[in-house]
Amino acid sequence: MTGRDRQTVADMAVEHCGSAEPAFAIARRNGIAIDTEVAGMELMEEPVADRRIKDYIATAGVSPANLYEADEDVLTTDDESENVVTEDEETIS
Repeated sequence: MTGRDRQTVADMAVEHCGSAEPAFAIARRNGIAIDTEVAGMELMEEPVADRRIKDYIATAGVSPANLYEADEDVLTTDDESENVVTEDEETIS
């Protein structure tokens, strides 16, 4: 499995194994920390932990990636509505 831009070992575990739980084993097998940025790195895989999550990620065409630069605008979804909340808690409707 090849790491994508802004992915950590934990992100790759979710994408390829369906759970973050295998991240520790993946990191150990590859001699890196679970929060290491793995863009372009080839890592040895672990068995799939949750096929439903793995299949959903593949079908939806998404790729978990948690690393970002501190000065970037980061948008998250507000759980209680369809609004988007910016890093400084400004709501965009």
